[in-house]
Amino acid sequence: MSAVHSQQGKVDLAFNTFDDGLQGDGFDNTVRTVSLQTDGRLIVGGDYLNFNGASTPYLCRLYSDGSKDTSFGLGTGFNNKVYCSLQQPDGKIVLGGSFTSFDGSTVGRLIRLNSDGSHDITFNTTIAASTGIVHSAALQTDGSIIVVGSFTKYNGVNAYRVARILSNGYLDTTFVTGTGASGLVQEVEIQADGKIILAGSFISFNGTSCNGIIRLNNNGSVDASFVIGTSFNDDIAALTIQSDGKILVGGDFTSFNGVLSNRIIRLNTDGSIDTAFTSGIGFSNGGVDVIKVNSVGAIMAGGSFTGTYNGTDVNRLVLLDSNGVINPMFDIGSGPATATVYALAEDLDGSWYVGGSFSVFDSQNQGRLVKIDAVGTLDIGYLTAGVGFDNSVLKIIPLPDNKTMAFGSFSKFNGTNVARITRLLEDGALDATFNISGSGADGIIKNAVIQPDNKIVFAGAFTSYNGVFANRITRISSDGLIDPTFNIGTGSNNQIYALALQPDGKIIIAGNFTNYNGILVNRIARLLSDGTLDSSFNIGLGADAIVEAVLLQPDGKIVLGGRFSTFNGISYNRMVRLNTDGSIDSGFSIGAGFDKYVYTIAIQSDNKLIVGGRFLNYAGASAKRVLRLNSNGSLDTSFITGTGFSSGEVRTILVQPDDRLLLGGTFSGTYNGIAVKRMARLLATGVYDDTFSVNLNSTLYSICFTPNNKVMIGGNFNSVSGITKHRVARVKLCTNSSIWNGIAWSNGLPSAERTITFNMDHLFLTSVNACSCSISSGNTVTIPNGNTLGLVFEYSGTGTLVLENNAALYQSEDQIINTGSIQLKRKTTPILKTDYTYWSSPVSNQKLIDVSPFTLSDKFYSFNASANEWHNETPTNVMGIGNGYIIRGPESFSTIIPAIYEAAFTGVPNNGIMAIPIATTDTSNLIGNPYPSAIDADVFITTNAGVTDGTIYLWTHNTPITNNVYTSDDYAVYNLSGGVGTSAALKLGVNNTKPDGKIASGQAFFVTSTNGGGTAIFNNSMRIVGDNTSFFKSGSIKKQNQINREKDRIWLNLSNSQGAFKQTLIGYIEGATNDYDTSFDGESFDGNEYIDFYSINQDKNLVIQGRALPFQQTDVVPLGYSTTIKGVFTINIDAVDGLLSNQAVFIEDKLNNTIFDLKSENYTFNTETGIFNDRFVLHYTDKTLATDEFEIDKESVAVFNKNKQLQINSATAVIDKVMIYDLSGRKVYQKNNINAVKFPVLNLVSSQHVLLVKIVLQNGQTVAKKIIY
Repeated sequence: MSAVHSQQGKVDLAFNTFDDGLQGDGFDNTVRTVSLQTDGRLIVGGDYLNFNGASTPYLCRLYSDGSKDTSFGLGTGFNNKVYCSLQQPDGKIVLGGSFTSFDGSTVGRLIRLNSDGSHDITFNTTIAASTGIVHSAALQTDGSIIVVGSFTKYNGVNAYRVARILSNGYLDTTFVTGTGASGLVQEVEIQADGKIILAGSFISFNGTSCNGIIRLNNNGSVDASFVIGTSFNDDIAALTIQSDGKILVGGDFTSFNGVLSNRIIRLNTDGSIDTAFTSGIGFSNGGVDVIKVNSVGAIMAGGSFTGTYNGTDVNRLVLLDSNGVINPMFDIGSGPATATVYALAEDLDGSWYVGGSFSVFDSQNQGRLVKIDAVGTLDIGYLTAGVGFDNSVLKIIPLPDNKTMAFGSFSKFNGTNVARITRLLEDGALDATFNISGSGADGIIKNAVIQPDNKIVFAGAFTSYNGVFANRITRISSDGLIDPTFNIGTGSNNQIYALALQPDGKIIIAGNFTNYNGILVNRIARLLSDGTLDSSFNIGLGADAIVEAVLLQPDGKIVLGGRFSTFNGISYNRMVRLNTDGSIDSGFSIGAGFDKYVYTIAIQSDNKLIVGGRFLNYAGASAKRVLRLNSNGSLDTSFITGTGFSSGEVRTILVQPDDRLLLGGTFSGTYNGIAVKRMARLLATGVYDDTFSVNLNSTLYSICFTPNNKVMIGGNFNSVSGITKHRVARVKLCTNSSIWNGIAWSNGLPSAERTITFNMDHLFLTSVNACSCSISSGNTVTIPNGNTLGLVFEYSGTGTLVLENNAALYQSEDQIINTGSIQLKRKTTPILKTDYTYWSSPVSNQKLIDVSPFTLSDKFYSFNASANEWHNETPTNVMGIGNGYIIRGPESFSTIIPAIYEAAFTGVPNNGIMAIPIATTDTSNLIGNPYPSAIDADVFITTNAGVTDGTIYLWTHNTPITNNVYTSDDYAVYNLSGGVGTSAALKLGVNNTKPDGKIASGQAFFVTSTNGGGTAIFNNSMRIVGDNTSFFKSGSIKKQNQINREKDRIWLNLSNSQGAFKQTLIGYIEGATNDYDTSFDGESFDGNEYIDFYSINQDKNLVIQGRALPFQQTDVVPLGYSTTIKGVFTINIDAVDGLLSNQAVFIEDKLNNTIFDLKSENYTFNTETGIFNDRFVLHYTDKTLATDEFEIDKESVAVFNKNKQLQINSATAVIDKVMIYDLSGRKVYQKNNINAVKFPVLNLVSSQHVLLVKIVLQNGQTVAKKIIY
């Protein structure tokens, strides 16, 4: 299956962003040890660093529900892994591992904690094991502790992999083991008589051959009465002693003392094989890593084993009886998906905690720890991350305002109590206005319907709602409170499974009940709109078993499906159709009917019925789990399901407006040979739709459309196509489709929810939006100049999409992969043969030569940033995505008269995230827009703030059509302060060379690297809907993701009458300071051959300078220029905006000692050639008339970091307010009405980033400071 076939169905990450996968489902790395305290709390240790997304390095304690015990105070915790845990009778906890510190204290791989998690300093292990790892520990009756592992010294004394530690942490020197173990000792157990059994990968102990296991006397000497012969042929990893003293051993071995014993064995107390333990041929592969015996003598074994145990399939966890025989009642489903089980602990109620390196258990995301009951059933409510729903969502219904109702067996959503019913906002957050202070339902809610008046009827297994009696059905108002006008009397005597709302307001209920409000009604009834029984609905004897599904046909007839085999005493295997009065419709004949249960029924536009369930046959014909029936009940053989679903059940069906079918359930094998996992889409014909793919790790129970044409899904899953989403998710897809046949559309005009397919040529006259687009072979679709084809999903097919000059293909989703080919045409401004144009390719596999086939072969260049020089490219080279190139004009072009050149880019259009290497600091990097649509420069700048300095430079070729002496070829410049052009504005128009923040497709530009370079990112959030005319032409399309800042700006031009021109910009911008700011200040590239013009700050020549707000009339800005031309020049205002629109502007000429009002007229002056950085100053008051004003010394205001808290002190004036910005200009903090000379900034998280702090004083002055915080 190609990549394009998995694009519809992608998860909408904007829904419930709290459930973002970062919260985790348990631990992010291996759990190595679990030990249960007497109060039911669980100690968990291992390799992990996080629990449910929160930093929790190596150790934590959990409550019985899986939530973290925050009273277990570990301080800064451990610096390395915890391998073993041991509970003392006094509640203290002994831990071993590879760690060397705890909460700032040095410890040698062994420690004892108090019951509250604090360090028990009476147990001194400051030196302890100085090398290796402590793998296991066992407590002796006198309080001494036997520790084993890979260490070789303890407190500086030789202790070869085993030692006895006194209760104060010191080495017991009376425990003499000589040369100890020759290799790793992984396990230790102490017998009732005090003797000590060691197991691992050693082959000798103190000179005695023992091959992996040995027993020691209490003094450390070898117990010669433990006779093991040649012992094991491979490593031992698991060891436990039964209450009768017999010894269970597990590992990688396949024999003991020459006798077959595949990976598990039981020894008698003398070391001989216990032949009563009938493991047969044992485990077929892998290894046993942990063994525990429960209170009744059953044996739980875990490890890496798969395959079989004595011929029975097993997967990493198995329960054996006391004789080694598999317990057939123990069923863990698919169990751990991969990896190893390392740790086991039994709860008082017979449940088991299972830890290891697995991340999936029985198809559920479970981070390295699960809880199962005595027969292996996974507790899905345990260890949830406090995100999404904690249990199954059985029904979801959309509301007209884009909110969603959810019903099921859950009790929490995002950690908040919501007993089995809740309402979600459009963004997936909990709607706090629903059922305020209500307790919800006391049992499962299985189904619900919404009435036209927005009241909701729901039903299930509950008996009360919000503490009010409501036997399995009730109605609520839109606020979540019970509707008192809905009178159910005593309600239903058993569960209600299905509901259907008739147009007249009556309600069909169906399920497993036999009585409603004291009246006999077997499993189906109709209620009046007030909740009372409709006595005119006569079903006779009704159904003899559960009715699972109810469908109302447009003609009012009622189709039932379920588990029943008779209805009103007549054989109807799992399906029947009723007339509106409840009688059986004899015109609907199902023959022998279904062999197994029917769970769901849907109807297509032609009134044919789609049926899903567990069945394999219908009326004697093979039909695996889904089929279509004609309106008379006969099997529709034109519905092509092939071999159908290979396993599981179809639980829900949703029909799209184009009759395609969305199916969900438990199925996880194949559909007609194609792999599916619990959700699939079929064409209206029954054929698998490979343009849609969603893979769920557990059951899907409910599907519905939202009003804005997305799909909500609810079930028991916690992973959607590999993305963590807990039991509810929103997915994106095309809900409709239409085909162009050359004359008309088959199913309506193109729209955002429709897939459009072209079987003939087509010319659009305007912009168009569609869900996805496919063009058949040999056909051409054309988007004209200035228009856009906007798509949600992929562009595919073997035809061609032509984008005329300034047309665009816009796509919003980064993950979409296109496969169809486009031809994008791009016209330059008028150029000469000798002019170079800066290009970037919007398609893949575009060769340089194909951009301009008649350019000389040595006139194609890229830019080598590291060497700071142009690099000659071979014309047949493919243009790198996101890279910039320059190409000279065609040889046929004139060197005198400029002309427009049209380039063509042909190939698959680029889409999604592009990462472009950027060279080291202060290098110029030539990159370019990689997309067939314009991008927003502001978003590009803020996204790449840590890699580039925030200013972009674009080459222009302003070759004059008049006979000017000097051309204005130069770099147009843009940053967050604005854009600077390369020629003067027309009297009746805008400056077409002044960048406004849109970078057209095909456009390359320079950026300067900062912070050591790295990678510049392009992504679809930068792309703009429409307006692909050029980088330089302004437009009205709203930019996306742009921060709206206050901007008060002035553009100044320096020019002469012969065509020389240079522009500079000074702006007062929200987020800028009066220091040098990347993203707001841009240095001159000095690309003009004749003149340069700039403002000066901190010895930098700035073509754009952003300065701090608020604007002050007393501000002065030095201006500089350079020229190779002697003569008369003019400085004039090109444009102003914001506050400067009504502000006087003066230029001071220090050489002539004059002040000139630029608002009244242009300033003309004579100059020599050279560089002049001290001649001109920009003022906003006429200083010849003004008196001196007090100006605060900025050094009298201090901003500093004190004890990880930002502090602001003012020595001379009272602070009024403080604003703090990050380098992208985003305001991260504001505090008004401070009225103090000292101010601590509270609740601002330190992240070691540069911040801009703007302090406004009560005297009206403003000071801006930078600080790293």
